[in-house]
Amino acid sequence: MKTDTLHILPKVKFISPYFDAKKITQYQLSIALSETSFHYWVKDSADNSLLALESYELPVESHYHSIVANLEIIFAEHDYLKSLKWKNVYISIDNHSFTLLPLALFRKEYTSKYLQLAKGQIIEAEEEVRVKTHADLGIINIYSSERQLFNWFEEVYPLLDIEYQHFASQLIDFAVRSSKAQTAFLHFGKDSFTMVISINGTLKFCNRFHYKTSEDLVYYVLFVMSELEIEPDEIFIRLYGNVDAESVDYLLLNQYLPKVKIGDIIHENLLENQIAEHRYIGIFSVEF
Repeated sequence: MKTDTLHILPKVKFISPYFDAKKITQYQLSIALSETSFHYWVKDSADNSLLALESYELPVESHYHSIVANLEIIFAEHDYLKSLKWKNVYISIDNHSFTLLPLALFRKEYTSKYLQLAKGQIIEAEEEVRVKTHADLGIINIYSSERQLFNWFEEVYPLLDIEYQHFASQLIDFAVRSSKAQTAFLHFGKDSFTMVISINGTLKFCNRFHYKTSEDLVYYVLFVMSELEIEPDEIFIRLYGNVDAESVDYLLLNQYLPKVKIGDIIHENLLENQIAEHRYIGIFSVEF
């Protein structure tokens, strides 16, 4: 199979009748990227209205196609993604390579060492380590991704300032902004989930877990709650991402926890029920 014969088509596609390519200079482009998925959405900076959204599943043959190779295919066939006129470009990276550290303990010269200790393995030469500071929470998110990926985006948008962050930072911001009662926010990827627990604007927990079965998922959730001494009836569970009310994950969690539901989006309904909003939490999280 040759790269130039591969087509990657969107699984979800939304475009507003108000989208106008001539107004891209006032539009914000946000990209959410994982090892297996690529989403983007466009907002009008004038009124924050959602103008476009597309969601792609990336081929899993990672030994043949890198993430960058897949992005090259998508961008090559797209009408406006490659524009150099965006007002802002935001990129969120969802992977397992991140760790949180109290801001008071952070020393810039040890940035890579912190992440290396958390991962339990050496930071490779092809990795680039970056940070996102949550000053209001007193923490810093240290994360990495392929240097090739950062370089590729810089080549695609050479005249634009690109703002990056790790997806865990987006979920943290959404959680602390959205919850008053004690709540666990679970965001599902293809074979992993990120879990954030917050109460009244305070972060209590954040981590990402790989799992193979729904039983594994329930075990991890209950284990975290046990370690934090949280009883099942003392916490709300809100599910986002690759999950729905018919999924086995949802049904099994409901057997063990009394307050599980598909997550609410505390935001006006920009999509007018055309798209399952809980799958694209990044759209409704605070800006970078």
